[in-house]
Amino acid sequence: MPVLILAAGAAAGALFYFNRHEFGSWLIWGALLAIFWLRDQRLEQRLQRSEATLEELQRRLRQAAPAKPAAQPQPPQTTTAARQTPARPTAANDDFTFEPLQPAMRPPTAQPAAVVTARPTSPPRPQPPKGKEPLLDLKQIIITYFTGGNVIVRVGVIVLFFGVAFLLKYSAERNIVPIEMRLLGVVAGAIALLLFGWRLRLARPGYALIVQGGAIGVLYLTIFAALRLYQLLPVGFALALLVVMSIASAALAILQDARMLAVVGIVGGFLAPVLTSTGAGSHVMLFSYYALLNLGIVFIAGYRSWRELNLVGFLFTFGIGTAWGFNSYQSELFLSTEAFLLLFFVFYLTIGLLFARNQPDAWKGYVDGSLVFGTPIVCFALQAVLMRPYEYGLAYSAIALGLLYSLLAAVLVRRSSRSLHLLASAYLAIGVVFGTVAIPLALEGRWTAAAWALEGAALLWIAVRQQRWLARISGLILQLLAGAAFLDAAQEPTGLTPVINGFCLGAGLIAIAGLFSGYYLYRHRDRIASAGAESLGAWSWGLCWWFGNGLHEIEMTVHGSERLAVGLTFVALSSLVFYLIGARLNWPQLRRVFFGLIPALLGGLLFAVDHAFRHPFRYGGVIAWPLAFIIFYALLRRDEQCEPPLFGVTRWLHTLSFWLLITLVTWEISWWTDYLVAGAGVWPFVIIGIVPALFLLSLCLLRNLPIWPLRDHLQPYLQLAATPVVILLWLGTLGTSLVSRGDPWPLPYLPLLNPLDLAQAGVLAILGLWLFTVRTQLQTAPLGLNRPLLIALIAGSLFWWLNAVVVRALHHLGQVPFHLHSMVASDLAQTTFSIFWTITALLVMWSGARRGLRLVWLIGSALIALVIVKLFTFDLAHTSTVERIISFMGVGLLCLLIGYLAPLPPRQGSEGDPT
Repeated sequence: MPVLILAAGAAAGALFYFNRHEFGSWLIWGALLAIFWLRDQRLEQRLQRSEATLEELQRRLRQAAPAKPAAQPQPPQTTTAARQTPARPTAANDDFTFEPLQPAMRPPTAQPAAVVTARPTSPPRPQPPKGKEPLLDLKQIIITYFTGGNVIVRVGVIVLFFGVAFLLKYSAERNIVPIEMRLLGVVAGAIALLLFGWRLRLARPGYALIVQGGAIGVLYLTIFAALRLYQLLPVGFALALLVVMSIASAALAILQDARMLAVVGIVGGFLAPVLTSTGAGSHVMLFSYYALLNLGIVFIAGYRSWRELNLVGFLFTFGIGTAWGFNSYQSELFLSTEAFLLLFFVFYLTIGLLFARNQPDAWKGYVDGSLVFGTPIVCFALQAVLMRPYEYGLAYSAIALGLLYSLLAAVLVRRSSRSLHLLASAYLAIGVVFGTVAIPLALEGRWTAAAWALEGAALLWIAVRQQRWLARISGLILQLLAGAAFLDAAQEPTGLTPVINGFCLGAGLIAIAGLFSGYYLYRHRDRIASAGAESLGAWSWGLCWWFGNGLHEIEMTVHGSERLAVGLTFVALSSLVFYLIGARLNWPQLRRVFFGLIPALLGGLLFAVDHAFRHPFRYGGVIAWPLAFIIFYALLRRDEQCEPPLFGVTRWLHTLSFWLLITLVTWEISWWTDYLVAGAGVWPFVIIGIVPALFLLSLCLLRNLPIWPLRDHLQPYLQLAATPVVILLWLGTLGTSLVSRGDPWPLPYLPLLNPLDLAQAGVLAILGLWLFTVRTQLQTAPLGLNRPLLIALIAGSLFWWLNAVVVRALHHLGQVPFHLHSMVASDLAQTTFSIFWTITALLVMWSGARRGLRLVWLIGSALIALVIVKLFTFDLAHTSTVERIISFMGVGLLCLLIGYLAPLPPRQGSEGDPT
């Protein structure tokens, strides 16, 4: 799998560099280096744990082993069939594939004459023969090569190989010995070394394989030097020799069951043109030579499942090919370059198929994910560079790949055993991916992001099935890189057709890939420890791309203020579709996407305010807002019926939706009222108070009816949702009394019978009803206040409001200007307030005396004291005016009446006349 990541990253970096996006290229390479570093740390930790466990087991075996008798029959030798039994794959393996364990090339050993009968035990688990364990990646291959047996010999072969290359260059530059003799001498030495290694294949197999690998590499180097550097061999003859070398090295590797020999030989073959290159050769010659090498790999793949060899050939072929394309490719070389690219694609498609076919029975069904997914990714990336001059070339390429892989999937399902059905599923996924990618490619060139996102989803799919954590993380990272690539190309021109354009379709594919990944991880959450977090991340990623893409498309295609209505409709309908899909897939995360509908509606409200909408139902809002609320409440009710409700979330959803609904309805009705009265009078203020109060009244009156949502959420609605509305209505009622004249135009003004006074009286009455309902229905103190404090609050609010009624009556009927200075200076106003406050005190004290409430009576007396202070400190200065005289006389008579009707109640527990 690291090879797949490396190949995809190399292609991506090259393509970004071609487009001069150096930052994006370095970003991708940085991410890949981080992946390799993490994998290296994990392998090192696992190796340390394995070594510690092995040492502990050896120590216990030494302690438990009994003393060995002098003569004891030898146990029977393991048969060849037993040695060939493959070890079962384990979850600790970090790659997609497993190598079969080949029998060691040793002569059979005769069985002993007598076999000691032992107590039957459970058969030991088959272990891979020494030296034949499956290698995890290319890095481990290199480490194994330099840390295995005969380290000196192995290092010596490498040094010798480079030394021969440098000797050839040195002698060529100085012309010391005729070139023909030099090359013949090198060939003779290499052949002698090869024969020497062949003779030692049975006596010293490890040493022999190293020597043979070095000899093969030298022969490759020599033949290519004679062809390219010195032109001593005809092209046809040189190619024939190279074909013979490829076949010979493959045959030697197969005969000796030596994968390392095949790897060494093929590495030497690939390095030969690199070491001898002068920069002036023909790419046709280079790729023809590499084609022959890859043909040898295909030949070996038909007999052995040597994954290291396949990955080395894949890496060298496409790595060197990409480097050549970056430095030397021109559009005039399209035909020859395209032919070689198709040839290499066929080679590695075949190798991936042969690898899956040749797996032993215990490993049937496993595939080489690096080649299965890496081959189309890398080839498609290189194809994109070749197809730049052709408008629809890449789209046709994607269609062809999609059809090819779909056809292969169908053939494997029909004509092969069930063991290859996983490979067929992978081919089908790739076919679907490229068939889908062809749509945006046919419209514009944003192919990179869409291809990476969908391939990342396919990679995650196969990784989850095979329980490969690194491949799973790689699939998620590939989708993140796809998003970065897409945003990096966001400024490129897009099509003019709404929705059917490259930008919209490409971003939609990224969203679909993320949502698919989230669902598949959620579906397998029982098998993967971190699947829950990964599923949530992929789900969030997909939703961000889905809604962001939709809103961007609306921004680009819808003009003016209609964007808000279209955006709300898009979000609401998307929530409905996601709910239906989530219910079908039994995926709660997707089903509850509509939870975000209320925050979206709140954002729409802020958008309307910011863009100075006169009312929310304008510009199509008359359809969008009701539709959004209908969808929200319908889905919320269905969700609560089908699944256990998330009380911590749903109570806030009900609360926020209640507030938002009140705001929208109040704003809309207030605007229409203001529009009908042409902006005159107090009518908009009246509506702002009446509409929220009517919502409160509905809650109080419908509280006992078995209707949803009050039936299940009465407490959140009556307390959590209603409390802020109550506070705002209370503050608004008291505040409006200070700023509004209460102009009832076009109606005449009548005290207490004008629109503002009636509306405020109704609001205060509804607030009182709410206080009573909360106290009796929920058995809790409304607003956190006890009964005496509530009575004081209600009395104070009524007294404040009645004073405001008096002020407005003085303004309209007494022609007193409506501002503080005029009211203070008005004799009529001061006299009216003195008498009104005294009458209020009379009523309070009378009520306290009748009920025996001494505290209430004392509150009324405090108000009387305030009136007396006012009379003798403020009104006394103007005793000559009629109003002041009326004020003193009226207050005096009322005080007498109070003394008669409302005497001071006795203290609790006292008797007799209190006077």
